[in-house]
Amino acid sequence: MTSTSNGLDLNALGIKSYDSSNTVTQKTQLDQSDFLKLLTTQLKNQDPLKPVENEAFVAQMAQFSSLSGITEMNTKLGSILDSLNNNQLSTATGLVGKYVLTSGTKAVPDGTGAVYGAIAIPEGATDTTLAIKDSTGATIRTIKLGAVEDGVHEFAWDGKNDAGAAVEPGPVSIEATANVGGKREALATSVYALVQSVSTATPNSPMTLDLLGIGSVTFDKVQKISS
Repeated sequence: MTSTSNGLDLNALGIKSYDSSNTVTQKTQLDQSDFLKLLTTQLKNQDPLKPVENEAFVAQMAQFSSLSGITEMNTKLGSILDSLNNNQLSTATGLVGKYVLTSGTKAVPDGTGAVYGAIAIPEGATDTTLAIKDSTGATIRTIKLGAVEDGVHEFAWDGKNDAGAAVEPGPVSIEATANVGGKREALATSVYALVQSVSTATPNSPMTLDLLGIGSVTFDKVQKISS
């Protein structure tokens, strides 16, 4: 016999204590049909000399209405979420083959050998300098930006060294520094990277982009998409 905490025998009321689709899984919550069975059983077995008061009956029906509304709302929200996930995947798929801007210091030159990115320059910064380094850490090119207004400033490196000669294509790192408050400080940088693929671990997990030279980043880390 299965009973609730108040001693009510659910089996006697025709309410199964297990999921009909899996007899091993115990039922932990009552659904709408169970609620109706309880209500009708209550009405059938009420004391004729002291029937359920109208206020109590209305309150129970209100609870049933609320349960029905919440169930329907959850179903609709689930459908909306599925639709949003599908739209997000469709949108992200369109990014494959494009370049997106994201935080980082590593970059892979494009087909022309150029690298594009952005530097976050704080207020009062002077003598802003951008260094392009090869895989060994050696500086290939130094670009002096001088005194520029604070904010995010995009930059471009043409793939040439300080002597004006094209360097061998390959991954590079960027390092931006400036004098801030009398001290030399490293500045935050972002780079444009090629989107190789998109994926999602689960239907509700964030979309992930696989960027050339950077690796996997979530979609919310994308700052800008190249046209």
